[in-house]
Formats: sequence, structure tokens, C-alpha cells
Amino acid sequence: MKNNTIKTALLSAILFGISPVACKAFVGDMPSSLLAGLLYLGSGIGLTGVAFYQKSSSYHALRLLSSRQRACLVGAILSGGVIAPLFLAYGIRHGTASEVSLLLNFEAVATTLLAWLIFHENIGARVWLGKVLIVGASILIVFTGGDSLRLSIPGLSVLAACALWGVDNNLTREIESIPATLLASIKGWSAGLFNILLSLTLFRSQVTALQVSGALVIGAFSYGASLVLFIQSLREIGSARTSTWFASGPFIGTVLSVILLGERLSVGYWVAALIMLSGMFFLYGEMHRHKHHHERLEHSHPHEHDEHHAHEHVGKEHGGVHDHPHVHEPMNHSHVHWPDIHHRHGH
Repeated sequence: MKNNTIKTALLSAILFGISPVACKAFVGDMPSSLLAGLLYLGSGIGLTGVAFYQKSSSYHALRLLSSRQRACLVGAILSGGVIAPLFLAYGIRHGTASEVSLLLNFEAVATTLLAWLIFHENIGARVWLGKVLIVGASILIVFTGGDSLRLSIPGLSVLAACALWGVDNNLTREIESIPATLLASIKGWSAGLFNILLSLTLFRSQVTALQVSGALVIGAFSYGASLVLFIQSLREIGSARTSTWFASGPFIGTVLSVILLGERLSVGYWVAALIMLSGMFFLYGEMHRHKHHHERLEHSHPHEHDEHHAHEHVGKEHGGVHDHPHVHEPMNHSHVHWPDIHHRHGH
């Protein structure tokens, strides 16, 4: 199950990592706010049909949110859906695809620090070591991949977006009762419409049908599908681990910027790439086990029967992954686990 979740996080990273290159290739000189709006609107449009296809009880989950969860939902939409895309779009518009891709690694840093400081997510030595190696590799790439040592304004803009996404990732982890597709669809429509209206109010620019359609398609895959996969990973392995696996996306984007856009990087980049892969290796070998207590919990999420899901069903028995409201009875046990939605305990 956890290996499948890692693959989910990596696929999410790949889809998101190609977005700077795709935007550079197809979008052109579109204003930053309009680009951000179209990317997220494409996400919302692409996921709406999927969300409607799900059970109607999915929307019922919105009405059952607590006040704290509603605050988390609003905060996630504002930080990650409305403000962060503006900073990223500015970076894509005025920076190089390789620069943007590389700096996106700092999202993993912001997510992990907030998960540790605010939400008290357990961060083991292997996670910290893997994180340090990945961040060190990112810094090395930044300082050896450009023409100078100065930090550009587009680069600072991308760093600001990463910090805001760190907030978004940790808030999103707390809204576990909303299906990932529905949550991503809400973010897409909210952020998309806001940024498009902002752009139409502040700017007057000529854009082609090809640019608009290209941004919508990129948004559907690199933001919509990627966000759904990312949310699923957050709920299975926690913020810190998901964000670290997600750090492979910027690396992929940088490689594509060299191959497809002809951007040139120094030899130091390849050295840094090996360091980054070493960081991924340390994370992959992580094991976390201790005796812990589960309180009684009633919720709904996709699951399969295991030691945490031993409940019975009325009517037809379910053998694979399925979704329905269920109850967890109190339990004390010890096993290898990660900070998924059933293991948010203290240490």
C-alpha cells in the first residue's frame, strides 16, 4: 500500500514538474495573473466531471466539516490556490524554465518545517538527512546552473510560492473527509476565477485561442490530476514524506528544459543530481515503528480491509478498495507506520 502511495506521489511530481516547461513552450507572454487563473481553471474544469461522477455523499462531506476544517479549507484555497499561483506564474513568465523547476524544490522544505513545527508530525533522522541532501543539491544547482550568483526577482517569486504551498499542503492534510477530486476541483474553480477576474481588471493583453487552450490543458493535468494524486499521498504518508518524494518533479522539469527548450546547465548540475537521488534513497529506506493508541474514530475515505479496517459490511462484502462511512474502535498495537490519517498521534 505504501509503495503504491510513493508511486502516486512520484506521478504527481512528474505531472507538476513538466508545467514550467510546457508553459514556456505553449503560453508565451501571457500576463502572470491570467496564466495562473487559466491553469487552475483548467484544473477545476477537468475535475468537475470526475467529482460529479462520484457518490453524492461526497458533497455531503462538505456540510459535515467542523469549524476548524472549514478554516483549513479556506486557508488552503487562499494560500495555495489564489496567492501562490500568482507568484509562480510571475516566475514562469520572467524566469527560465530550469530556474523555476529547480527552485520548486523549496516547497518540500517549507512543507516539512511546517509539518514539524506546527502539526508536530514525526520527522525521523532518515527524512531529515534525505531532505538536507535534496535541498543541498537544489542550492548547488541554483549556484552552478546560472550565469551569475545573484538571486533573481523571478527566483524570489518562486520561493514565495513554495512557502505558500507549504502552508497549503499542511492545511490540506487536515481536511481528510473531503474526497481528493472534490477538494482539488473546489481549489481549481476558486483560484481560477479569482485570478482571471483579477487579470481582466488590471491588464489588457492580446492572447490567442491556442495560448488559452494550452494553459487550460496544462492546468488539467499538471495542476488538476497532479493535485488529486498529491492529496491522496498526503493522507497516506503525511506532509513531510510526500513533499520529499514530490521534490523529484522539479528535477524532471529541469531535464526537460534542457532537452526541449535547449537551456544549458553546468556540469555541477549532474553532480547535484546524484546528491538528490541519494536523498531519495535515504527516504525510501525509512522505517518507523512503536506502540501507539488509536482513539475511537468515525470517518469516510477510500480503504481496504487491514488491521485498521476490520469492520463488517451490511449486504455485499467488499474485497478491494472501497469508500463508505466506517468506525474505528479503540486499539493499542505496534507496527511499521507513517503519519497517515490513522496515525496522527504524538511521540
